[in-house]
Amino acid sequence: MRIITLGTGAGRPSVQRNASAMAIEHEGDILLFDCGEGTQTQLMRSSLHWGRLEAIFIGHLHGDHVNGLPGLLATLSMSERKTPLRLCGPKGLKKYLRILQECKTLWIDFPLDILEIEESGRIHEAKRYWVEARPLDHVIPCWGYRFQEKPRPGHLDPERAAALGVPTGPLLGKLVEGEAVSLADGRIIHPDACVGPPIPGRSVAYCCDTKPCQACLELGDGVDWLVHEATFDASMEKDAVEWGHSTNVGAARIASEAKAKQLLLTHISQRYQDGGEFLAQAQEVFGASSLAADLETIEL
Repeated sequence: MRIITLGTGAGRPSVQRNASAMAIEHEGDILLFDCGEGTQTQLMRSSLHWGRLEAIFIGHLHGDHVNGLPGLLATLSMSERKTPLRLCGPKGLKKYLRILQECKTLWIDFPLDILEIEESGRIHEAKRYWVEARPLDHVIPCWGYRFQEKPRPGHLDPERAAALGVPTGPLLGKLVEGEAVSLADGRIIHPDACVGPPIPGRSVAYCCDTKPCQACLELGDGVDWLVHEATFDASMEKDAVEWGHSTNVGAARIASEAKAKQLLLTHISQRYQDGGEFLAQAQEVFGASSLAADLETIEL
């Protein structure tokens, strides 16, 4: 499992930072969070096999988070995609795409399942993970997301399994998946006899754009990585509040209160060319802070 930061800038793309976009790759599935201008180019530059895009989650309808979506959907159509794609985001997302289609600016030739989120909760679920949404505190309706991997199977003790008479093969796989198995002599072997306890699932929260708020704490509760916007530095708190954003220090406080393991600062104003002091301010509050860069890969 890994995080790929496709765009880490605020407001507009620049040479240093593209507009907002982040991907999570989990066992081959690719989940995209936001789709700012130029996202499909960043996908091409990354190591992602983005034909395996499973779902897209849009936080809100400001252009630096959604302007890349029509182009990406059109490219997927031109690539003859046939598999369904899940698209989740705020109310107005369907209208946005419908108007582009009516103007003949966009065509979509594959099944597109659009969910306009209306309330907090799980909005996407797969065999190994789920995604939750909660409303953030921005100047327009905006959603934050949490990717949560389901508990993974515990580790198999092959020596213990052999001592119990479990033959090598499919029965071992069933035990690892949590199923009891029947042996040829009639004995029933339960997973806890030779498989360790389940391993807690990995988690990532994505909060962008927003003031620090309760939803950020809830989404970021105990996560492995909190990816949180930090549009301004600590000296611009008044501007952050006015525009519905967070400072680097505000994001660090959220990470600390949520007991996140790591904080990744993103959605950085293009005014900050040297991130050293910017990062240092956050690290004074939450030591496990880091500053995102475009096309960075984080392994979980």
